[in-house]
Amino acid sequence: MRRKRDAYWSDLVGGVTGRYKTEQVIRQLAGRRLPADSAVVDVGAGTSDLAKMVAEIGGASRIICVDYDETIVRNGASAESDPRVEWRAADARELGGWSDRVGAVTFFDILHELYSFVGRAGGEAAVDHQLGRAAVEEALSAAASLLAPGGVLIITDDVLPEEETAVRVACRRPDIVAVVRRIEREYRSRTLEIRWLDEQVFEIPARTFITLLTHYNKPKAGNEARWAVEQMEVHEYMAVSEYDAFLRRINLTPSIAVGTPAEALAEWQEDFQLLAGLEAFPFKRVSVVASK
Repeated sequence: MRRKRDAYWSDLVGGVTGRYKTEQVIRQLAGRRLPADSAVVDVGAGTSDLAKMVAEIGGASRIICVDYDETIVRNGASAESDPRVEWRAADARELGGWSDRVGAVTFFDILHELYSFVGRAGGEAAVDHQLGRAAVEEALSAAASLLAPGGVLIITDDVLPEEETAVRVACRRPDIVAVVRRIEREYRSRTLEIRWLDEQVFEIPARTFITLLTHYNKPKAGNEARWAVEQMEVHEYMAVSEYDAFLRRINLTPSIAVGTPAEALAEWQEDFQLLAGLEAFPFKRVSVVASK
């Protein structure tokens, strides 16, 4: 996370994905009021900006920014000028013991960080899905227990497709072939299971195709600093049906929206042609608002 902040944080927050997730959250929270006298807890806070937005929409009077890294918390607190905002160092999986009255807990593109970090706890190159998924579920369960009645849990992240079929894909240009082959060599966090059929056409499971689509544009654009960090992460860890089933199991009622930023979809369509297995490119993003 420190490398991410140093190398490309402004682009991450203010770029295509940052704008898209902000628009989705605003749309899903429109007209919703949070429990009276409650706080917004922002887990993995890079800045307090999105949490402040949620507080303003929902009428919360306090924002608590949480990060596992004490250095990030100290830096965030020293740069913070808003008296409504408090910074705390804490593990997302241990939020349930807090005594604060909480109207919203937000996970803005942070659960995949937890998934990847805990899933690689054994020091292996690949992320263990079972370990990572268990960590995500533990954090969501802790957040749900922290919510006051009527409170909401908010998640934004990348999403797995429901389909598990093989997809046949053609690279439209030789430079895209080169980038895909580079990702295949360098990305060790999850096996992509690419099978090349000729010099430009390959087959890949739908659930790792979306991983390829998420990552390939960083080396394509020459963004080596970002690729150096993101090749250590798995961004997709649940499908919509899995979010829905798990959140209901912890007694929350989810509202779930999926989609793809227009700019990302246009780039995919320019670089790849779907030949078989899927009628359209899989959705990239999920936005969840789950009520207690």
